[in-house]
Amino acid sequence: MSAGLLIPGGRGTVLIAPLDLGWEALNDRGAVIEEIAWDMPESLLDAGPEPFVRAHTAVALHRLSVKAPGERPVLIAKSLGTYAAALAAERELPAIWLTPLLHVPSIVDAITRNPAPQLLIGGTADQTWVPEAARATGRPALVIEDANHSLRAPGPLRRFTDDLGRVGTAIEEFLDAL
Repeated sequence: MSAGLLIPGGRGTVLIAPLDLGWEALNDRGAVIEEIAWDMPESLLDAGPEPFVRAHTAVALHRLSVKAPGERPVLIAKSLGTYAAALAAERELPAIWLTPLLHVPSIVDAITRNPAPQLLIGGTADQTWVPEAARATGRPALVIEDANHSLRAPGPLRRFTDDLGRVGTAIEEFLDAL
């Protein structure tokens, strides 16, 4: 693996702690990195976000293939970006799904059918984290107790940074195993 694609969540930026950890881990391994940024249309969730995320991801994968020809990229996606799971499954791309939307059956199905290595990372206080769905994918998962959709559990910042350290280590171990 020497190429990686960072896919944002609903905020439209990869400049958040979990995705920053992904960037740092990819960079430490000398990977060519592509980042997606988007402005989420107001009615996107009503219209169905999969085509929107797919289009942005496909374009970014093309850009990445030009920068790193012949490389099989790893996707690192947050929340809304996990709608890229169907495209990842079609292309058999490895992926790290940060706070995947496991309440959406099509995302769970796509993660399950993708034969490439994948890692799920979520928190037990996140309404989009469905433990049964995570288990049903058959994929390894890092579960942060009491963490919300930002992967932050209540309490002092020290707990949050400790949990982020666990997230970073899981990302590094996943990338090293590819």
